[in-house]
Amino acid sequence: MASLLPKSTIQVRPRIAVEVRQEGVYAASAGDAAGLLAQIASAPLPSGAVVPSLRVGNIVDRIAVIAALKRVLPAVQVGKGRDVTLIVPDTAVRVLLLDFDEIPSKAEDALPVLRFRLAKLLPFNPELAQVSYQVMSRHAMVLQVLVVAIPNEVLAEYESVVREAGFEPGAVLSSTIAIAAAIDEAGTSAALVVNGSEFAVTTAILRRGELLLHRTLELKSQTLAEAAALVAQEPANVAMNAEIARASFLATGEDSEVAVAEMLQESVLRDLDDPDRAELELLQSISVAAAYFEDSLAVAPEEILTAGTLSPEALGPMLAETGLRARDVLQSTDLLTTTSIPRGLLAGLRGALKS
Repeated sequence: MASLLPKSTIQVRPRIAVEVRQEGVYAASAGDAAGLLAQIASAPLPSGAVVPSLRVGNIVDRIAVIAALKRVLPAVQVGKGRDVTLIVPDTAVRVLLLDFDEIPSKAEDALPVLRFRLAKLLPFNPELAQVSYQVMSRHAMVLQVLVVAIPNEVLAEYESVVREAGFEPGAVLSSTIAIAAAIDEAGTSAALVVNGSEFAVTTAILRRGELLLHRTLELKSQTLAEAAALVAQEPANVAMNAEIARASFLATGEDSEVAVAEMLQESVLRDLDDPDRAELELLQSISVAAAYFEDSLAVAPEEILTAGTLSPEALGPMLAETGLRARDVLQSTDLLTTTSIPRGLLAGLRGALKS
């Protein structure tokens, strides 16, 4: 079965990767395991062609999505190989960090334990889902385990359009998990990542390959581009209470980070005159992640790594009052070719091709 984790112990991921997003389809290939992007292609999608969720109906316009895949995948094909790593939207999966005293060493024994735990945490039946896991760390007597789950029917939608385009999904990653694989594990400092899409934003914290936080927030109504413009005009209205976020995280118990963050989000939005303003949701999400970063690592973040539709140029004005800098996850050294595609939209491809 396809792996939903950044590192597969079973296989080396294919040398072609493709990401299906609401905004379009993006593909790239690399010549070797270093994962430097050698060939890149993209194709736009009509609005509403892809509607990511945990329910059936993600691929709304199959004809348009298949046509886009048929356009980009042959353009980056390496030899006759047709295996690809497929990247799906964050809002089509659930990513959790769970604590265990111990889990069985064999996957066939561990998965029933994980599914039993997930039954209380997921809005879908884990018995009818693809579930993958990876031990992130052991602290004291506690194992922290990264668990990724996607309903089988949702996964089948994304895999089927790739197959109808003439290629085979050999591995599957969610968008931010793919981006996490692109970040240098040898770095001495932790990274705070913000991955934007048209109607969602994911914040993640990574430290030397260890995922410390992964939180996806669906934005209410406006796009991130609209949010960036509005925030730049109204900085006085976006002051975030990091102390509240910090206190909330410190008060949490096992497995409650996501629930507390969502509760905090709802509390803040109830106090707004217009709770549908996406820029306020975006900044609150960043504020919660920054507070968690400081509490977990005993140091405040200095920069935010951007990916997806959210660029440093868009995020920079929003961060003017915070002292945080913004820069792309993807750098020029990650590319072996030139492209007009924004770097943020290529970050997941870089991670998917880096083995």
